Amino acid sequence: MTAQSTDIMFSKPRYATEVVAHPASRRLLVAQDASSAAPLLALPAPKLLLSLGGELPDGIEQECLPNPEALYLRLQLLLEQAQAGTRLYVVGDETFLWHVHRLARQAGLLGDEIELFKQGERRRLYCVHCATFQDIAEVGETCCSGCGLKLLVREHFSARLGAYMGVCLDPDRPFGEVRA
Repeated sequence: MTAQSTDIMFSKPRYATEVVAHPASRRLLVAQDASSAAPLLALPAPKLLLSLGGELPDGIEQECLPNPEALYLRLQLLLEQAQAGTRLYVVGDETFLWHVHRLARQAGLLGDEIELFKQGERRRLYCVHCATFQDIAEVGETCCSGCGLKLLVREHFSARLGAYMGVCLDPDRPFGEVRA
């Protein structure tokens, strides 16, 4: 075993741990819960916070949306109208982060204009056998909600899919049946 074997897998996402105030014409903050965006408030203005719940002190321009779909639609509209120099800061679990990341990239933001701050344990899993996505906790194995296979959750993360890869746990007994 080499010293490199203990390193984080190259495809596993790395998240921002501190806020860096890069130059920006506008800052969009997106959070699953507004209170988790508090560290981002130190960023220089102008900024707007979109969240799914929670509130911050008065004086912060914020919109609390009723559900994820409404938040995604509002963000998409803002990104389509965004000027050059807009930066996006996202706080939430991995499922939320990568959905917002995909929307931002489709709207034309560059990867360097998006900062992701992970909070929470929920993450997205992609079954390589039936192409089903499902949300899971930080587990090493699970059953696919699409095909029912027992899956090993690989540490390989696909940024394109925004998900970890799930592969058959035991190819000799894919459904866990007992052999005769």
